Amino acid sequence: RSAMLVRRPRRTARASAIEDVFRARCARFADAARGGEASTSGKMPEKDGVVDVEGAKARARARAEMLKDEELASKVRAMMVFDRDVVRAHRDRAAYLQNEALKRRPERAPDGLLDELARRLLDRLFDIKRGFKRVVVLGGASEAITRRLLAERDDVEKIVVVDLSQDMLNFVERRIGAEPRRRDGAPVEVLYVQGDEENLPIQENSVDAVISCLGLHWVNDLPGAMSRAAAALVPDGLFLSCIFGGNTLQELRVACALAETEHEGGVSPRVSPLAHVRDCGSLLGRANLTLPAVDVDIVTVGYASPDELVEHLRAMAETNSGLMRRHLLPRATARAASAMYSQKFPAPDAPDPGAVEATFEILYMTGWRPHSSQQTAKQRGTATVSLSDLQKHLDGDA
Repeated sequence: RSAMLVRRPRRTARASAIEDVFRARCARFADAARGGEASTSGKMPEKDGVVDVEGAKARARARAEMLKDEELASKVRAMMVFDRDVVRAHRDRAAYLQNEALKRRPERAPDGLLDELARRLLDRLFDIKRGFKRVVVLGGASEAITRRLLAERDDVEKIVVVDLSQDMLNFVERRIGAEPRRRDGAPVEVLYVQGDEENLPIQENSVDAVISCLGLHWVNDLPGAMSRAAAALVPDGLFLSCIFGGNTLQELRVACALAETEHEGGVSPRVSPLAHVRDCGSLLGRANLTLPAVDVDIVTVGYASPDELVEHLRAMAETNSGLMRRHLLPRATARAASAMYSQKFPAPDAPDPGAVEATFEILYMTGWRPHSSQQTAKQRGTATVSLSDLQKHLDGDA
């Protein structure tokens, strides 16, 4: 999770208008969320067999009924970290910014970093020698994942794209086109469903794979969201995900902490809490996924200035959505943070003297829905060979 840590010092009339629209949209989303809304776009058959919007609405209503208990509601509020309405609004803004980027450079992907991380995540899918006919794509880099699934695989028959933002779904739908086809030319059914990762509108035991590229690190109940995704899988179905790790944007954290300490006498929560490698195995286990695998990737990206980094975070929908965030950053602190960043973390060998670099730590998680065909560990005490005997045997061979 990243944070919008630097603001441009000059506030234009256009920026004021955008913020007014942004706040109004947040209020509208809050009203919709209280109603448990979920919707679909694209061609929806009468009995789909995968999408379950009505079930998601029923769960949302049941949750709202439970939270009428003030004691329970206070406990739930205490565990909330992110403002999901703001997360949705950030994804709306990202859809607009990525669409604008396409207008300027139609020959390129909307976002180079998201496209590269989608490629790396799907590279793990290509290592598995089996087909995945029905796939759910969860939030995050949904455009890059969907586009690459169609361009690089011959086994996909149905893709369901689930996102909190209707604007982002519309953007993905425009990019994919009205008649999507996979690599071998066969038509693929693609459905676009507006829904919450914490209340997945997908039927249980209905899909072969759930893929989420940077779509889960903004949820309040990550174990619950992963459990819902696991429940949607058929037995021996695949859960494949990547999220930002704890070392992401460490340079920006340091620069902001130093600037705030110098100008305001303390540090505020500018960066969201992030998972670490040790957490990922526990999350897969709590979701009842077997054969868990976790690995880490470090990606370093260069920017012409700290301001360009912030603009990129906005385009990826990775700006701060924490409930405890400060809404305004004083101009002097923003300037100091930018100067600190440029001074302490310059990009090596960059022609621009103000260029900086940013670190993104990517945590990849792979797990499978339990099935009788999967290999399992033997019961404790059933071993017939002692490891000490094995070591003696190896020493004797040496």
